[in-house]
Amino acid sequence: MADIGPLHHPEAELLLDYAAGKASQAASVLVATHLALCPECRRQVREYEAIGGALIESTPPVALSQDALSSVMAQLDEAWEEAPTPVPAVDAETMQTVPEPLRGYLSAGIEGLPWKTRGLGVREAVLDLGDHSVRSSLIRIAPGKRILSHTHGEVERTMVLKGAYTDSTGRYGRGDVAVGTPDLDHTPVAEMGEECLCLIVVEGGLQFTGRFSRLLNPLMPR
Repeated sequence: MADIGPLHHPEAELLLDYAAGKASQAASVLVATHLALCPECRRQVREYEAIGGALIESTPPVALSQDALSSVMAQLDEAWEEAPTPVPAVDAETMQTVPEPLRGYLSAGIEGLPWKTRGLGVREAVLDLGDHSVRSSLIRIAPGKRILSHTHGEVERTMVLKGAYTDSTGRYGRGDVAVGTPDLDHTPVAEMGEECLCLIVVEGGLQFTGRFSRLLNPLMPR
């Protein structure tokens, strides 16, 4: 059977912001990584970009100052002179599991990240995606294990890179993006048979809701 691609996608508003260049850096990395695996959203973004291009073409031209061209050319010269930093080759698992552009942020590969235990069978590695207003990280959930029940301060976006998990909203496999809002209280559980690896971008932090796990809330980073 032909691969139909991911079944769960980022919100249309986020795709539109991405196409217009208005999405945050971390959200843009998540969307672009999803696009690498999702033909449907690639088509949608191309349509948004075409609409934006048509609007620009219909906009009357604005007169520029006399030094505008020289200023732009000077900036281009500076960018050209900066030699790109070589990106070390990553391991085979990272190459197979993590699409670009996210892979470009994992110079040491998946195993080289600073993993920390976040529960029984759950580990997290915080990422620097160039946007410190949100928390971006990779989460590894061992088969059959779960993330503690929680809600969200604002929005949590989760993209599955490997394996799959289920919660009260459904099943999420490779390439799928789950959007958690403040009214969602859920407990993601990894499917048996394979570790689940996810990219998570959280705005507004998390709040644990379990009887005992809520005691951890004061320790959670914001």
